[in-house]
Parts: sequence; C-alpha cells; structure tokens
Amino acid sequence: MRENFSYLIEHYNEKPEDKVIAKIKEMINSGILKPGDKLPAERKLASELGIGRTHIREALHKLEFYGIIKTLPQSGSIIQGLDINTLDGLISDVLNLQDYDFYSLVETRCVLEMSAIKFCAKRRTTKDIQSLEIAHENFVKFFEDKNKRVSYDFAFHRNIAEGSHNPVIKAMLLIITPDIMLIYNRDRICDSATNVIEEHAQMLNAIKDQEGELASALMLQHLQGVMNFAKSKLKTNYVENISLI
Repeated sequence: MRENFSYLIEHYNEKPEDKVIAKIKEMINSGILKPGDKLPAERKLASELGIGRTHIREALHKLEFYGIIKTLPQSGSIIQGLDINTLDGLISDVLNLQDYDFYSLVETRCVLEMSAIKFCAKRRTTKDIQSLEIAHENFVKFFEDKNKRVSYDFAFHRNIAEGSHNPVIKAMLLIITPDIMLIYNRDRICDSATNVIEEHAQMLNAIKDQEGELASALMLQHLQGVMNFAKSKLKTNYVENISLI
C-alpha cells in the first residue's frame, strides 16, 4: 500500500487539496500525528505547504466526510480514534478515487442508493426514522449555507444507508458518496435547486410508509441531476447511448 501511495504522489499532478491530504497521511504514517491528536492549524498547514486556506478547508472537509477527522467547535480538527492501518487505508481510498472516472462513481452510487432506500423502507426502525427526520430538518434549515447544506445532504443519504441495515451497501456508499457530492457542489454552474427539499421529503414519506418500490423510483429521479452532470464531465461520448436502468 505504501509503495502504491509513493508512486501516486510522485506521478500524479496533485490538486491542492490532495497535497494537503497526502501531507496528513505522511504525518500519520511517520508517527507525528496519532489517533486523537489535534491537526495543525489551518494557517500553519497553508504556510508549510504553500497552499491557500480555502484548499486546506476543502481537504479537511473531505477528510471529515470520510470519518478520518472530526471537527470540534472552537477546538479545531482531531484524528479519529482509529488504528493506524485503518486510517492509512481510508486516506489511500480518498486519494485513489481519482483513478476512476466520475461517471462510473455516480452510476455505482445510483445503483447502491436505489437498493439502500428500498431496504430502508422495508427494514427501518423508529430510530432510523428519527435520524432521517433530523437530517432533513437540518437540510431545510441550513439550505442557504452551502457547506452545511452539503453536510446535511450527505447526512440524509448516510442515514438511508444505515437504515438499509446492510453493512456492505453502507460501507460502499460511505466510500464513494462524499467525493461525488463535493465535486458536484463545487463544479456545477447552477446553484442547488430548492426542489431537492421536496424530493427529500417525498423519499422520507415513502420510507415511513414502507413503500420500497416508490422510494427506489424517487431516488432514481432524485439522482438524475448528478447523473446528467456526470455525463457532461465525460471526456468521451461512450455513454451517450447507455441507459441507466
């Protein structure tokens, strides 16, 4: 794993946020940072790496999405209490996602999300419903705040995955979904449409009513925007005649 990581760092033209992630990985592997330790301040990382603080924040936001770090109010970011090998593998996953084309990631997410919500509608517990309601309420409340909107959007989808009570589906979605959401919200030209709120509400109601097929169809409709966006980013037109389902 370490050899593959070294090759990646030497041969890949890093994005600024990837350089930050690679630096944090290096500090963990060398023992400078350990699980539970506080990360260096944004200003210090920016100075050491010669990278703007905006890219520092984006990298930290990405690592938090993956559960690698945790940000505490007025205390900064700390490394999660995972063993070193687990942290090493997780950060490698973050860096290696660029080896896959964006469309393939989105297509995989769509298949997994449709299955996850179908299982969630069938298996959801009272606690699952409560978690989804809280995530949806926060999504609506902070919709105008882009960073919080993305976080609570992810929380809503994560809770659907958890409600599926299928740990494999959940694990796969937690690997690929954060990166997709970050790219989608960063690169698309138009701002987020408010109809996403209604789509979330409809999916939540279908889960409550245990309407699995309806919930799955609503998820497919919900993901059409990111699917179309992914197609627009393709360098070739090989998927033009491919239908999703």
